Amino acid sequence: MATRALIGHLSDDGRKMISTYNHYDGYPESLGKALSKFYNSPEKAKEIANFGYISYLNSDTGEIDSKYNEDADLTPLEGEFTEDDAYEIAEKIDSYGADYAYIWLDDNWITIKNNGIQNTASDLLAKFYPTIGETMKDIEETYETKWKKFINEENMNMPLSKVISQAIFKLQDEPKQMVDAYKKSLANSIRLNGKEQYEDFSVEDFIEDYENYIADKMDM
Repeated sequence: MATRALIGHLSDDGRKMISTYNHYDGYPESLGKALSKFYNSPEKAKEIANFGYISYLNSDTGEIDSKYNEDADLTPLEGEFTEDDAYEIAEKIDSYGADYAYIWLDDNWITIKNNGIQNTASDLLAKFYPTIGETMKDIEETYETKWKKFINEENMNMPLSKVISQAIFKLQDEPKQMVDAYKKSLANSIRLNGKEQYEDFSVEDFIEDYENYIADKMDM
């Protein structure tokens, strides 16, 4: 049975994470052991995080078995490891269907269990800022963090949240103030009227909805 995992390496400036997908035996007693034994240096950690796709990493020899030749994933980050950064990484872990994640930090592998995006993001913050502990819960959330929580709430099914996320990504070159206003309007509409009105929307439908929203604002 596959125990999927993410293997990640943060850049020195913290503004990006390179990650690779691991398919089999991703639990700490196997993959975690192999990483600590054979890839326990900055150079080796970066090397394996750039591999792209790993079917299995032998915990006795460190040998990589890979059935596919794929590029590693690049996740842009803000660089100060904010809550938004934690959510970006948690979403990447979840997108792999990973049970565990192993991220190189301060000359060590940190191990994160996937307990859902919100809980995983909280665990990441605790791991990255261990001296802060429970006080991390008191940090004021940014609007982006609140938005990401909203689209991952239980009342949003996964296909709809993915479509919305993809549409917002395609709007990244639009004025941020306009996109944020649309996101607030969309969130309010879903809360007040339910998600059913958007369940058949495609990415292009949401982009058109955004354009109509902006046109209406301009006419006011």
